[in-house]
Amino acid sequence: MLKKSSKPIAKKERFSSSGTIKSLRPLHIAEDLSWDFGEDVMVYDVREKTPYVSYYIVASASGDRRLKALVATAEQALYDNFKDIHHTEGRNDSTWYLIDAGDVVVQLFTRTERDNVNFDALYEKCPHVLVKALKEPSYRRRKKKASQQNKDE
Repeated sequence: MLKKSSKPIAKKERFSSSGTIKSLRPLHIAEDLSWDFGEDVMVYDVREKTPYVSYYIVASASGDRRLKALVATAEQALYDNFKDIHHTEGRNDSTWYLIDAGDVVVQLFTRTERDNVNFDALYEKCPHVLVKALKEPSYRRRKKKASQQNKDE
């Protein structure tokens, strides 16, 4: 008679971590995305592959509305982490958004678009980390500008 194990069987994860990422800013941004229902949030250290970008943050959303919410979360997280957004590509009905903040680039996809593009295969050999926020991220955030504080009140 076979004995049932008390340990759950580990499922093979779709994404794995490789190497370490020491910079906290891209990790904080990724935590914010993960906390706001971003799926499979990966941070890639691509400093060895490209001279213009240091980190790619890649995340998936379950649908179009969730994707638009993640774009807003990413823009706020970049602002909170003292990163100025140079430009955003992918508006209106897009299923793939790119937010360029200089050395950090955030790529946001719907699940199906991420599978079609297979962006993760390009950088799978670079150091990368799968980020899952288990609790609300807390770190030192940039203070809101006076004009933004007046709008909130």
